[in-house]
Amino acid sequence: LGATASDPMVDTPMQVTLDQIRPYQFNPRRSPNPQYEAIKASIRQRGLDQPPSITRRPGEEHFIIRNGGNTRLAILNELYRETGDEKYFKFHCLFRPWDAVRGEIISLTGHLAENDLQGQLLFIERAIGVDKARALYETEAGESISLRELSRRLSADGYPVSASHLSRMHDTIRYLLPAIPGALYSGLGVDRIIKLLSLRKTALQCWDRNYQEQEQHLDFDTLFQDVLSQFE
Repeated sequence: LGATASDPMVDTPMQVTLDQIRPYQFNPRRSPNPQYEAIKASIRQRGLDQPPSITRRPGEEHFIIRNGGNTRLAILNELYRETGDEKYFKFHCLFRPWDAVRGEIISLTGHLAENDLQGQLLFIERAIGVDKARALYETEAGESISLRELSRRLSADGYPVSASHLSRMHDTIRYLLPAIPGALYSGLGVDRIIKLLSLRKTALQCWDRNYQEQEQHLDFDTLFQDVLSQFE
């Protein structure tokens, strides 16, 4: 299948090769999959029990992973390089047609849901993925949307997240990520993130109550991030 004009219009099993498929580039996962070696050992011993579903954007040459499966694709490529065995190069999977209107949203929320189902996403990876989804929803709506509306849309697309949790994700990207990216991508958990955000909120209340603007104005966000970055 070299041209999207020939792609099936309904879900269709097909045989594909590694050189026809690319990973989904907006996959929220950025850290190594902790189950990588275990999944690799399983595929080596048993074959590909759960082939990833694939799709293709209009006008593009290569298929992409539709909703979860980038790790399996990377492992198949690695095993084929190591062994040259055709069973890793050519395999059957399910092709699902690209939705002309909502394709990107469906793929992104699918990857979020699949990774979350396996409990493998870091909090910051989940937050970045949701932030990307919000941008797609706002493009779809033609206007900015509230966190409550974002929660509703994510739930409707199979990825339920409460508005309060979305608020923590938003604040983590805005206030913590610029100062401690290494800590966040090393796996800083939600409990500590909540404590840091609570500390920031209390510090801001104290700042607003006590700080008197002098000749040289100080910005609270800059000061907070400068101090926090020392603990990176």
